[in-house]
Amino acid sequence: MALETWMGTKLVDRSVNPITLTPAGRMFRSLAADILRSMHAARNLVGGYEQFAENDHVVHFAVAHTLVFTLFPDWLKRLTSEFGHIMARVQAVNVPEGVQHLVAGDCDLLIGYHHPQLPIALDPNHFPFLTLGVERIVPVSAAGSDGKPLFELPGKSSRPLPLLAYSSGAFLGNVVEMLLMNATEPYSLFRCFETHMSEALKGMVVAGHGIGWLPESCITKELSEGNLVRAGSDIWATELEIRLYRPVKERGQAAEQLWAFISSQLIEPRVDQLPDILTAA
Repeated sequence: MALETWMGTKLVDRSVNPITLTPAGRMFRSLAADILRSMHAARNLVGGYEQFAENDHVVHFAVAHTLVFTLFPDWLKRLTSEFGHIMARVQAVNVPEGVQHLVAGDCDLLIGYHHPQLPIALDPNHFPFLTLGVERIVPVSAAGSDGKPLFELPGKSSRPLPLLAYSSGAFLGNVVEMLLMNATEPYSLFRCFETHMSEALKGMVVAGHGIGWLPESCITKELSEGNLVRAGSDIWATELEIRLYRPVKERGQAAEQLWAFISSQLIEPRVDQLPDILTAA
């Protein structure tokens, strides 16, 4: 009851026996499960903060929320296999927050998305970067029994599509807004949900609540298993660079050695679901 009061809606239907979850309750259960998994993963990544905070042998990363779950674990594993053991402290951030951390000197390296129409406010003379790879963000929907999307762009004015959106200020939200502003054909959407977490948005899309834009690396399994399908042609998708930034000011020994190693191994980015940066040039 207290949770329902706090949420402002009924989560349990007590008029039937046995009691069941209401539609809002089922939505909350799906979201809560995704959030709990993300919190456990984040705890494993950032645990031991105090132990690492002032250690010159630790590399301090700020990583975009989506990439901390999709790219970073395998990327760090590949780095470790070639570079050697890395003590890493990781902060999951949105891109603007990560920029603030980098400028303030609170992290050694920032991993985030970049799009030429949405440039990050970092002077390359003071904050050089390496391009780790390319990611696509695409519109997706849950599939119906016929395997076709439940919701598909562009939608109709008589029946707008429910849009599962990113919160205001989220970089991926800005990307979606840019795509819609650049649309070459009319579309009909209404915003019915928003979150800053791509994992939470994915849970809502899988549950069939609407259409949403997600990075392909975030939904590889769901696409291959048919739980999600593309909900629009390529005109509704775009590519994002995955960039690694650093301050030009010298950092700790471990961070400097790691940057030098990555720079020496990096080749021109490939259009992959997850970039392999350790292919020798």
